[in-house]
Amino acid sequence: MTLQPAVADSHPMLRLILACALMLPLPLRAQEDPSPLQRTDLVFQMAQTVQNSEAAQAVQQIALRLAAKAQGLEPLAIARRDLVERIARTRADPALDDAVRRQRLEELDVALRVNDQALAKGFPAYLDIVAPDPLTIAEAQALLDPDEALIQMHQGKDWLTLWLISGRHVLWHRLPVTQSDAVELVAMYRETMGLTGTLRAAAALDDEPVATQPFNTRLAAILYQWLFAPFQAELSQYPHLMIVADKSWIGMPFATLLTDPAQAGSDPTPDMLRRASWMLRDHAITMLPSAVSLRAARANRPAPLPDSGLPTTTLLAIGDPLFTGTKGTDAVVRAATGTVDVSQLAPLPGTRREVRAIAAAFDQSSAQVLLGADASEAMIETMDLSDRDVIVFATHGLIAGELQGLAEPALALTPPATITGSDDGLLTAGEVAGLTLTADWVVLSACNTAAGDGAGAEGLSGLARAFFAAGAQALLVSHWPVRDDAAARLTASAFAEMRAHPDLRKAEAMRRAMLALMDDDSDPSLSHPVAWAPFFVVGNR
Repeated sequence: MTLQPAVADSHPMLRLILACALMLPLPLRAQEDPSPLQRTDLVFQMAQTVQNSEAAQAVQQIALRLAAKAQGLEPLAIARRDLVERIARTRADPALDDAVRRQRLEELDVALRVNDQALAKGFPAYLDIVAPDPLTIAEAQALLDPDEALIQMHQGKDWLTLWLISGRHVLWHRLPVTQSDAVELVAMYRETMGLTGTLRAAAALDDEPVATQPFNTRLAAILYQWLFAPFQAELSQYPHLMIVADKSWIGMPFATLLTDPAQAGSDPTPDMLRRASWMLRDHAITMLPSAVSLRAARANRPAPLPDSGLPTTTLLAIGDPLFTGTKGTDAVVRAATGTVDVSQLAPLPGTRREVRAIAAAFDQSSAQVLLGADASEAMIETMDLSDRDVIVFATHGLIAGELQGLAEPALALTPPATITGSDDGLLTAGEVAGLTLTADWVVLSACNTAAGDGAGAEGLSGLARAFFAAGAQALLVSHWPVRDDAAARLTASAFAEMRAHPDLRKAEAMRRAMLALMDDDSDPSLSHPVAWAPFFVVGNR
């Protein structure tokens, strides 16, 4: 085993954290000066403790539901999930005054404690799932396959710490970058790809040939060297990387970093972009909400694939909702009636081709496609989704605050002729969290489905977290608004790869789809990362 120590000059705060860690109760034989590996393990575990996100907690709720089901207690686990979601919404609801908020939270807290007592009585191990201990280095090593490595990123106030853990290696290094600098770096990198901040309308991407957009090859190469060069020799041994990135770094499209420093400053012509040393060429990348979610993911590995070679048994694909406007998601405003007028959104005809192409990779008797008027919120909420292995949404995605008065992220669906009750054409994160899913993979082929929900929000959006809370094992989400022609080819190609190679990981299927799109020289614009790198896999591989 190899161990790389931290940089020699230890930051005062890191020394304090480490000193506190060493004061924790340890077995008697470990009371002597801990080894470098023991110190690394303690800091690794402490980083997980402070980094636990809502998305990670949602993954733990999935693990609880599956474990409780085996004990005949799944209804209690679902009730617990719903209570946790209601507590989160109550805390965030801007319409509540403090007194009402406190009263409702107290009532919900009592209900949660009653639920926990019932779970504890019938399933004493439930706390080990919903409040798990941090992952140790040894446990992480045991959970990883021989061709996999876990990369944990922890952004502190003044330092970024990165670990690389595999069955054969334990390495780590620190970089003197502040949290605010990290946010700036990610935003700067995205701007070099022609993206403005964290959002750009899909219509704007269609209007401007992607190949003419800027791309800073120097920054792409420098960032790779800065983040991963200390691991480069070992990294090359692992074609599948599982990356845990906190909210400061989740917006970084790691697949687009350049591994060859000689390409820094190269003119980003279509030919150069097709031949570039993208990190994607060497690694399929799966993002994890937390290191501890690796434990839940491996406990919930998908069932063996059928002998037919099909990627899964059942598919539900929703696409091409009925929108009659001309606006992008950033231009839609609240209608005079006080409801969000989803009909003003521009149609997405390419999504019809996309979902049909995806369905072609499945046994047609088990594939259901909802288009046009059927692609509605009412249809989704009245269906039993608990037996669908793959669910695809190909539509507009809206982040909180993007529509005036929209308090939570949502997927846009066909609006009803008359808005009544909760059916307003928006499937919100809260409504998603209330669904009951067992899907191995949910594909959100929509704009901004990974984006945080505003200043200070955690990296993955509430929409992604909601699908985890509902029971999805893995998600395909987007870094930025996606060209509908590129989205159709990427997603359909990934499922075709999984049909041809039933044991293929989701991240590897996406990697192959991205490389195929990039290498298509019939359209120079497809060589640009904005076209081929919008999606990434989160969760179970």
